[in-house]
Amino acid sequence: MMSENLPENTPPAYPAPGAPAVPPAPAAPAAPAAPAAPAYNAAPGYAGVPAQQPKGLALSSLIVGIASFVLSFIVTFIGIIGGIVAVVLGIVALKKGQAKGMAITGIITGALGFVIGTILLIIALAIIGAALNDPTFLQ
Repeated sequence: MMSENLPENTPPAYPAPGAPAVPPAPAAPAAPAAPAAPAYNAAPGYAGVPAQQPKGLALSSLIVGIASFVLSFIVTFIGIIGGIVAVVLGIVALKKGQAKGMAITGIITGALGFVIGTILLIIALAIIGAALNDPTFLQ
């Protein structure tokens, strides 16, 4: 037995003849568009972030200069050779317009490594020469 209240048994809802049709509800108004972001203008007289300087030679000069300075106390030949290389790298880096601070520091530490290595080498050679000329040393 079928119940009368089932959805299959309900008649379709048609408007009554002669009744005006109900207009559809108006659509919701569209959200206002977000305002355009203002263009970024740098402060007057400021050109923005400067371009990165290449710094390969300057950094190499700094590293070799520090290494030659430290090693000049231990192995004087390495301090002398490394000092020369650091000074040359630093001068080339300055000529190419690379990082000025690192290049100058590399030149200074390289020169110190060269000078200290040379002084210690002369002292070591003087000590060895004095020892070899001592008549009691070889006996």
